Amino acid sequence: MGSIGNRWGWIGALALSLTIACTAGAPAGSGATAHRPPATTPPQAAAAPATTAPAAPTEARAPLKLTVGEVPGTPSSGIYLAMAHGYFAEEGLEVETAPFDAGERTIPALATGQIEISASGLSAGLYGAISRGAELKVVAGMSRNEPGYSSSAAVVRKDLADTIREVPDLRGRTAGLIAPSTSFAIDAGRALRAAGMTDDDVNWTILSFPDQVAALSNGAIDVGFITEPFVARAVQSGIGVRWKGMDDFFPNHQLTVVMYNPDFVRDHPDAARRWLVAYLRGARDFADAFRHGRDKAGVIRVLVENTPIKDPSLYEVMVPSGIDPNGALNQESMNYDQDWYLSRGFIREKIDLARVVDLSYLDAALQGLGPYQPRP
Repeated sequence: MGSIGNRWGWIGALALSLTIACTAGAPAGSGATAHRPPATTPPQAAAAPATTAPAAPTEARAPLKLTVGEVPGTPSSGIYLAMAHGYFAEEGLEVETAPFDAGERTIPALATGQIEISASGLSAGLYGAISRGAELKVVAGMSRNEPGYSSSAAVVRKDLADTIREVPDLRGRTAGLIAPSTSFAIDAGRALRAAGMTDDDVNWTILSFPDQVAALSNGAIDVGFITEPFVARAVQSGIGVRWKGMDDFFPNHQLTVVMYNPDFVRDHPDAARRWLVAYLRGARDFADAFRHGRDKAGVIRVLVENTPIKDPSLYEVMVPSGIDPNGALNQESMNYDQDWYLSRGFIREKIDLARVVDLSYLDAALQGLGPYQPRP
């Protein structure tokens, strides 16, 4: 089907329109619960006779209710673990998740205050919405193509494993891609460019992740650019071989981020810090489990309850997501993405990241927590 590039520009424009149109259909987020001041004993109560009824006990402050829009999956593991382990509750927050079927769909809900927080993938739709005036703040990084921890990979058909060894071997081959304006397309395009090739050197076909596995099986494609658990399933079934992780193509490519609604940070700046404190504790539990084996079975149980991957055994064979336990944000890769989208017509202009990135809440959270150190 040709290039990943300019011929797909109309799809990018359609995606931007859909992002706006989906506002009415997005789940409504919970607002903040009003805080009532503690009850106090009137001054005259001290002189009252002993038979006077006792004053009402001091009321506990109600937790602040917050809704996080997210696409259910392992990149949100830090959120699930912070909920399950009570970290949000310890910070005086009552957090719930609102599932969306695509990260771009969280953007209008966030911008209009239907949700306070978004755990979303970076996309052309996001940058396009910001350029059109959507107000939001990127406050921390979540997942990225961390070397050794890339849950996405290029899977080669098993009968071609000895033929396709390096990127130039993709010339003239047919490859599966979930969409032309995704991180997968950026990773693939970067790899081709490094090898002196272009998008047009590969025959691209747009297929969902499950359909790519089926296409590998029947020989319709030679290589699929897919994510877990589909990578593990293709390998386990003998259909394909995990050829290269996306970390080989674009190391530390920022994939998902935490975003705040501007009204939330204006009205509850300390809660914005506390949310990140709790989230980072959850992200560190994930790192402890999958990098160091600490309470891995317990962490997997939480993920089984909250993600679409319900088979616990798959977590033992999948390559885990590269969730940064310090919430680091790779702004250089964000600028690279924008240049890529702009060159292919998916966005109309490049935005200055200073307009949307605010790491002050992350810095404050890390000041209290300190840098990540594996727990014994």
